[in-house]
Amino acid sequence: MATNTITCFTRFRAARWAFVAVLAAVLLVAFRRQGGEGDQPRVLDSRLELTLFAENPDIVTPIGIAIDSLSRIFVLESHTHLPPKDYPHPRGDLIKVFVDSNNDGRPDRTTVFADGLTEGLNLAFSPEGHLYTVTSRAVWTLYDRDGDGVSEERRKVLELTHPASVYAHAALLGITFSPDGWMYVSRGNTGGQAWKLVGTDGSSVSGYGDGGNIVRARPDGSRLEEVATGFWNPMDLKFDATGHLLAADNDPDSRGPNRLVHVVPGGDYGYKSLYGGSGIHPYSAWNGELPGTLPYAAGLGEAPSGLLNASLAALPADYQGQMLSSIWEESRIVRIRLTPNGVSLTGEPEVIVAGGAEFRPVAFAADRNGAIYFTDWVLRDYPNHGKGRIWKLSARPGTTASRPRSPNRAAGPNDGDRPLTELYASLDADQLTTNLQSTDPFRQHAATVAFTKPALRQPLIKATADASPAVRLGALIALHRAGHEPAEPIARRLLSDPDGRVRQRALMWIGQVGMVALKPELERALTAGPVAPALFDTYLETVAHLTPDFVDAFKNRSELYSKSIKRTLPPRFIEKFIGDRTKPADLRALAIRHLKNPAEQGPLLVSLLTTETAAPLRLDAVRALANVSDPTVATQLLRMATNRAEPALVRAEALLALARQPTDVSTGVQTLLNDPNPDVQLEAVRYLRTRLSTADARKLFQPRLASLRTHPDSPMAQQLTLAGTAPGGNAPKRPTSLAAWESVLATGGMPERGRRVFYSVQATCSSCHAIEGRGGDLGPDLSNVGRSKSRTQLIQAILRPSQEISPEWQGWSIRLKNGEEHQGRQIDVGGKEIELYTQAAGFVTFPMKDIQDYGLIKTSLMPEGLESQLTVDDLRDLLAFLQAKK
Repeated sequence: MATNTITCFTRFRAARWAFVAVLAAVLLVAFRRQGGEGDQPRVLDSRLELTLFAENPDIVTPIGIAIDSLSRIFVLESHTHLPPKDYPHPRGDLIKVFVDSNNDGRPDRTTVFADGLTEGLNLAFSPEGHLYTVTSRAVWTLYDRDGDGVSEERRKVLELTHPASVYAHAALLGITFSPDGWMYVSRGNTGGQAWKLVGTDGSSVSGYGDGGNIVRARPDGSRLEEVATGFWNPMDLKFDATGHLLAADNDPDSRGPNRLVHVVPGGDYGYKSLYGGSGIHPYSAWNGELPGTLPYAAGLGEAPSGLLNASLAALPADYQGQMLSSIWEESRIVRIRLTPNGVSLTGEPEVIVAGGAEFRPVAFAADRNGAIYFTDWVLRDYPNHGKGRIWKLSARPGTTASRPRSPNRAAGPNDGDRPLTELYASLDADQLTTNLQSTDPFRQHAATVAFTKPALRQPLIKATADASPAVRLGALIALHRAGHEPAEPIARRLLSDPDGRVRQRALMWIGQVGMVALKPELERALTAGPVAPALFDTYLETVAHLTPDFVDAFKNRSELYSKSIKRTLPPRFIEKFIGDRTKPADLRALAIRHLKNPAEQGPLLVSLLTTETAAPLRLDAVRALANVSDPTVATQLLRMATNRAEPALVRAEALLALARQPTDVSTGVQTLLNDPNPDVQLEAVRYLRTRLSTADARKLFQPRLASLRTHPDSPMAQQLTLAGTAPGGNAPKRPTSLAAWESVLATGGMPERGRRVFYSVQATCSSCHAIEGRGGDLGPDLSNVGRSKSRTQLIQAILRPSQEISPEWQGWSIRLKNGEEHQGRQIDVGGKEIELYTQAAGFVTFPMKDIQDYGLIKTSLMPEGLESQLTVDDLRDLLAFLQAKK
């Protein structure tokens, strides 16, 4: 359910797509509107108005925008993003200049400032008044020394020299300038490839397997240095009114939400490309979940593309100090009300402009009078398509508006971060130790960074034995960041720390540095105190990190894509762990979740049911057996389901697992229709629905339904109705429209029941989606979906899956010359073959010579009509379960 956009603009692997563009030449029309007609955007703040300033053919597929001191509007017009075959436009990107000299709301003159750019993304003026443009591979300064409105010189000030090839919107992305003259540039994650960015003086930054980052340099490209890391694709970055640097970061496939990030020096925001595109990994974080990573300031909608400091515009006074962001995928513009949160910021977005399917806002700029102009890609299509608009957003006549702040007179870049700046510079170990114990993660971070100074090494080592777990944790992180040697003695000691977070972070230090000598001692982390699932997952990942093959491959960068380097546990490591009765039952239960192929471990799992008494171990064994097709397994599951001495949760899960078994045990399950436990009853009905014909179901369930007529909306009555029993006039009424469904499903539900709905054969959710390692991978992992999606968004995604299709989950079809048709996602088109990811077989390669046709599927790969197989209470429970995944 995560996405990128046309400033992110996709995560697809494809380098080329063959499309036929449908172009429209429309006369320019200027109009003002507060509301909207048809597919035009609507302004939701009655004090503002929206004006169409320009549209195609005068501007097509616009991205970046910047406005100079003369209020000339410079717009980057994309022609090289993904041009379709026979694209009837320039071969290079243009920078056009629009001038509205008589202030009538439409351009009087349009000229071309520069052309011939490739994969342009963003524009910005430096404090000195020079125009800079970011392309995927370089940052350029464009000069117009004679003032004729045409650039006669361009200089490359930064260059991405590696990798040799990378998708445009995972490379260089955004640009801004601080009032003190530094140039800040954002970089995407380069798909996990090794990268190197070089300045004009030879200064450079580089990485492999890290996340995207923010760098800075002088305007001439010298003194290049990294500012922060741990991003996915930070599409834009801007300073706010008080000098905080903020970035709009798109989210990985399964780790939402998109986020507004307060960027501070040395900040790590959690994402690492080494661990793949999902964003879900024990060594990764997204909202400061891991020690040493920082949280975001605000969650944003799908595909934030541009940012604007609202104080630069002439807007009502309550916009002062706020940020505006374009939300490309959701066709919206939001204002973010930022408020102090310790020494950082927090805020909530509020929609101020909303449009339909043909409104895709991208980037902002404000003129000297405080009017806001923004670009509109118009269509959701990624290839260059010939549509485009520029809008003007301003206060309505008569509205009291604040005077716009000059961008070159804004607060200094560190004014808002002054408390952190003082900590960064500190050499006072006592002061830093105190801040390591702060509840403010940004103070903790600044103290950690300050503690990395060589002059503080001895008090830092001493701090690893402090009485406070927070101090020990901060000291450990600082030693890791500083590259302290020798590391092994301290890491070995901290493996036995009584605090679980310290042990977890010690494991990460050992794994990321590659302390192979400590591999035999890793299990200390599991015996020194309580073990949370996250700590156990980190333990397993650390074992895999210390495999010599992985250590060597990562060190030597043996794979083009870092995420392709295999990290594997020793042979039968998990099986041996599960079978070791000297280990605690709760840890063995956690290990069951990591079985790669439960179908090969049927005897082991069944033995747990016959020899073990610990409920957690038995429950996880039952859940794993759902994927083990065997008559012996079915017999054992039925025995557990019908045994009233078993916990009700285990019995219900046994019935859920039985539904996936080929053996029909309907006769045994029928006795459970009268079971005293309602959860067991519900699962019994679900099982029988998959085994009985409508006639047989009616015969079996009719007597049961008769006793429920006084409660036709009860969960059992709803199940029996869907099973085919005719309840007459007492049938539970079901919604008939999306709005009605949203109303009925707005609240309620039981998460534990919802888990069983998710994994049921009726819902089929787990066929394509995984949660915490269980399920399919044709769709996004939903382990953290409750963090990124509201209940309303979840309802819409379930009931109207084709309404908004995230780009990386876009369906594709291939029709072969022999008549076969294949569907999947993540298509990769090459010169001689096409690769498609399918549910049944993963990646499948088709030779181009065998292909008749291929293209986008207009509907979602997720089927329509899911609700027809589920009761209203099923859906409520499912939503409650998904919402709880945070």
